[in-house]
Amino acid sequence: MSAEPDLPDYDLHVIFSPSGAGSLKQALKESGRSGRIICPFDNFSFGPIASDDAETRAEWVDDVLGYSDWHDVTVFNEPVLTTSLSSTRAPIVWVSLNQTASYAGFLWWLSHMGEAPCSIIERDGLSLLPASDLIGFFDHQVPLPAQEREQYRAAWKQLCSENAALRVIEDGKLVSKEIDFFDAALLRLATPEWQKMSRIVAELLAEFFDADLYQTGDFVLGARLAALADDGALEWRGEALNMLQCEMRLPGKSG
Repeated sequence: MSAEPDLPDYDLHVIFSPSGAGSLKQALKESGRSGRIICPFDNFSFGPIASDDAETRAEWVDDVLGYSDWHDVTVFNEPVLTTSLSSTRAPIVWVSLNQTASYAGFLWWLSHMGEAPCSIIERDGLSLLPASDLIGFFDHQVPLPAQEREQYRAAWKQLCSENAALRVIEDGKLVSKEIDFFDAALLRLATPEWQKMSRIVAELLAEFFDADLYQTGDFVLGARLAALADDGALEWRGEALNMLQCEMRLPGKSG
């Protein structure tokens, strides 16, 4: 998804979910449309955002979330911006304001676009929709009004100044939160009996699904369970940080 010189005159679609990008690619194919899709693989709902230093973000993900290969993710950030700015047509941006990764990715992208025009297709849960649903949204994009652009820019500027570990959705807006924001919910779902990490994570993800508000994914939740175990708030056995092989429980039960 790197930038290319002398881009042909076709629609450029920008989306902020790898799974959504895959479905959108299939939707273009099934509908017989031409177009190019770009997607930053980075997730700006977590980690430092005060600067565009990809190395800083990668080091934070390694130190705080325990994932050492985030450098391979951040390398796509700059090409996405370069391609967007060099497009011969106004990019069509697909965004879900009920998904933190999409919401934050959109604000990050827009903050780099200056006054370059773009159109928006805003629908809930885009990363979860099949290609057949996405086909119905083609040609329903609307130009982003100047007033909304400035509001989004101001929101991202505020989030960057706070530079918190997490960003979540409250009252339809992205707000900054500390890294332990989801800990209480994870501990609520833990039990005195052994259960796999993956089950605890899946139950919280199911709550997000029921609320139609996708605050984070298994990546962050798994890392927080591991941190809670390190702090002694949970006991664990099995293969650490492997959600399918590691079991956890509340402390205090022998056997």
